Amino acid sequence: MIDRKARDLLAENYRHLITGQITNDEFVDRLKFSKDVAIDEIYYRGAWPLYDDLHEHKLTGEWAITEEGKPIAARFILFLKTDLEYEWARKTGAKAFILALLGVFTLGGVTIIRKIIAATGEKGDKDVWPFYRRSDYEAALEVPPYLRGK
Repeated sequence: MIDRKARDLLAENYRHLITGQITNDEFVDRLKFSKDVAIDEIYYRGAWPLYDDLHEHKLTGEWAITEEGKPIAARFILFLKTDLEYEWARKTGAKAFILALLGVFTLGGVTIIRKIIAATGEKGDKDVWPFYRRSDYEAALEVPPYLRGK
């Protein structure tokens, strides 16, 4: 199930978060509940590990997203702008909690996504998560949502 409105909202707010336009608290305040699995998965794996929920701050200065993290964040946003279903198995229970803590302690490092997916034994292409197949990712790159003319 794809919730276009929720995906667009998360994509916009994630863009604002990673570029330092809004604080982590503003980002969380703008989150909306959705039954679209991609919303939760990208939030918990892609956004939440980037910030400290113990104090309000922007992702600037010492909290700025790394250069190697920027294309990964862009890929998450690109996925949100597609109409592709999220195909990866959801992580639930104690394993999900441990993996989430791992994300916090690594501050969303590049390797966290690979570690999370490798732990599941899934067959999708972990290098293009949240896309499941590289071909889907490459097709989405052909139609960039923010660079198209009217």
